[in-house]
Amino acid sequence: MKKTFLGAALAAMASVAMTSPAYAWFDKDWSYRKAVTVDAGAVQITGAEKRFPLLVRLDSSNFRFEDARPDGADLRFLASDDKTPLNFHVESFDPKIGLAMIWVDLPDLPASGQARLFLYYGNKNATAAGSAAKTFDAGYRAVFHFGGNLTDATASATPLAGQGAFAAGAVGQALKLSGAPVTIAASPASAIDRTKGFAFEAWVKPDATGDAVLYKTPEGLVIGLAQGVPYVELGGKRSAGAAAISDWSPVMVAADASGAQLYVNGAPAGTKLAVPLNAMSGAATIGAGFHGLIDELRLSATTRDAAWAKADAASQGRGATLVAFGPDEQPSGEGFGYFGVIFKSVTPDAWFVIGVLAFMSILSWIVMIAKGSYVGRASRADKAFQAMFAHRRGEVLDGTWLDSLGAKERALLGDSPQARIYQAAVTEFRQAVSEADGDHIAEETVEAIRSSLDAQQIEETQKLNRWMVLLTIAISGGPFIGLLGTVLGVMITFAAIALAGDVNVNAIAPGVSAALLATVVGLLVAIPALFGYNYIASRNAEVSAGMQVFVDRLITRFADLHRRALRKQLRAAE
Repeated sequence: MKKTFLGAALAAMASVAMTSPAYAWFDKDWSYRKAVTVDAGAVQITGAEKRFPLLVRLDSSNFRFEDARPDGADLRFLASDDKTPLNFHVESFDPKIGLAMIWVDLPDLPASGQARLFLYYGNKNATAAGSAAKTFDAGYRAVFHFGGNLTDATASATPLAGQGAFAAGAVGQALKLSGAPVTIAASPASAIDRTKGFAFEAWVKPDATGDAVLYKTPEGLVIGLAQGVPYVELGGKRSAGAAAISDWSPVMVAADASGAQLYVNGAPAGTKLAVPLNAMSGAATIGAGFHGLIDELRLSATTRDAAWAKADAASQGRGATLVAFGPDEQPSGEGFGYFGVIFKSVTPDAWFVIGVLAFMSILSWIVMIAKGSYVGRASRADKAFQAMFAHRRGEVLDGTWLDSLGAKERALLGDSPQARIYQAAVTEFRQAVSEADGDHIAEETVEAIRSSLDAQQIEETQKLNRWMVLLTIAISGGPFIGLLGTVLGVMITFAAIALAGDVNVNAIAPGVSAALLATVVGLLVAIPALFGYNYIASRNAEVSAGMQVFVDRLITRFADLHRRALRKQLRAAE
């Protein structure tokens, strides 16, 4: 029974120590994942959007390029359920400079809320799975990233004719114009229905303040700069912003049958033009008279709202706060998530310390279970013995009543310290009576019996306290050993950083968090041992106090019964 209970307890402890809650992992061939949180509330986006093209900008501070394929072909994006793949495409991925631009088709951008997705990477055998045509919703007629060409990224494949150089842009590369425009020919793919609306989006950086046309159609829609100030013109009427732009700025115009609204830097600029949009064939001139850079030029056959303009600016601008990244997670025997990162970063010396602490923990749990069980059995057996002993009279002197007990009762009393003390007392008393040869037992003999019983009591107390020192070692030594492991881990982490020359927080945090694991384990050893020690020590004290009281009462009763027996003998002799 004891072995079965102890084995079950140890098995349960090992199960808790070796397992942790499982996390979803869409494919075992991918070694890493990272949670990506889109926080619309942080940038005060108050309108919900569907199928928003989210820019995920990766750099060396939030992504480990060395663990992904050099071309980014192993990147995968999954929805918040960690099961549904999301459409995406990689605009640029350069591990040498540590920078990547990826567009993700975000199904829902909540109003003033958060959306979550997961980025998976770390499969050297993976093939590219991104699709630019599937990333943008059906409302887009053209999306130009200007990544070294004039290619439309959407399924419309709208042609852009003209010449221009390419330079570093707001997102990846940009089109550099020097006054000569590029054009879009009329086509069914780029035609605009006035009832559905139209939207123009672009990042603009003029070289100098001046007049320029950003976008112009034969139907009378003009989007341009007047001395650097953005404006929209429709039907001969114009609405302009309040200030000139000189650095990268997102410019958006949304128009439909009710009129046109200009947005600059994600906010409405000027008043809405109450001029209805005409149907458009899709033909347009881009950049006439413009000297500067244009990036992320997008044309939509649907109108966009203020929330969309704000989300564009928050998602694509440098230092944007719309997107936040979680830690790099890795599948392991300990599970995924934060603990996966911690266990992966534990150094060999810390594992040694944790191993020592694990051994101490197992040993202390064995002691607590064994001693708790022992003192519990002793307490119950003493109570049973006291109940039997209380009904005995003259039989107390010879102790023969113990032999008449059943097997079950004898087995129960086998765990009773008081029963063993009583048996020792009976033996000593019989020996004293035989040596006295029927004479009165002297007071010195009674004290000798008491001393013998005190020795038996001490022996029983030692049994109760045996191995308790291991708990005191776990209580006092566990935290210190854990602290030693933490100090060693922190020293090694900072030494490795000094050798590598990498001082960013992503290089420091995993090593420090893993080093702190040793202290946590040390506390996990000491805290249960502390509670267990105090509980068992209090139970031991109760049993020891019961033994002391029993010895005092037993000696007194032996002496009294012996005096009565002696008087009877004297009367019989007279």
